[in-house]
Amino acid sequence: MNFEKKLKIYEWISYILIIGATVVYFLLRNSGPWALNITLCILVMAIFSRLMMERTRREAADAENEELKEDLRKLTQLYAEAKKKASNQ
Repeated sequence: MNFEKKLKIYEWISYILIIGATVVYFLLRNSGPWALNITLCILVMAIFSRLMMERTRREAADAENEELKEDLRKLTQLYAEAKKKASNQ
């Protein structure tokens, strides 16, 4: 699974959990203190989903940076070879 799909999945999961927490709160607000605990647990799961989304975003940026570094190494090596070749002629 690529980074784009993971980002979308975590984003939608967090939205669904936030909406679910809102619905649970309004349905059970007069039921007792346990209803607030359920709502809080759902919100904590939504926050965890957002944290996972940010972690995935960071991993994607790190992977892109590594790819760019590798490309820069290759280009530097090609430039050095071309410069050496030009100086020999």
